[in-house]
Amino acid sequence: MTYPEFPKSQLVYDADVKAVSATEWSTTLSVNGTYDGPTDVVGVRDYEIQWTSDGKTLTERGRASLVLASGRTIQSQWSSSIVTGEQGLRAFPAGGEVVRVDISPLKVDGKTMSYSWEGTVRRSGR
Repeated sequence: MTYPEFPKSQLVYDADVKAVSATEWSTTLSVNGTYDGPTDVVGVRDYEIQWTSDGKTLTERGRASLVLASGRTIQSQWSSSIVTGEQGLRAFPAGGEVVRVDISPLKVDGKTMSYSWEGTVRRSGR
């Protein structure tokens, strides 16, 4: 993940995501890198990702506005490769998908962060 307003910042996330039900995912993240931006992030706005696939790997490109306690926002952007196994990519549309998401306020308790993620997925170009 990069932050255009803070060019020295670059974080690498290694995530393990598992579906625990039809509506809930469990995610474990390992974060490495450098971050020199503000630390009072309280929410996320304008979250948008685009998924495309070569049939084996899902590529995600995204951006979001991070909301600070002061109300100011900073931009973030990322690109990642997601391995889902071939079963998960069989019905994936060749043109990709766009996802628009609403995220609840972030809750931080020690080293644990939680939030609610609700979104709409549509085929790219529609």
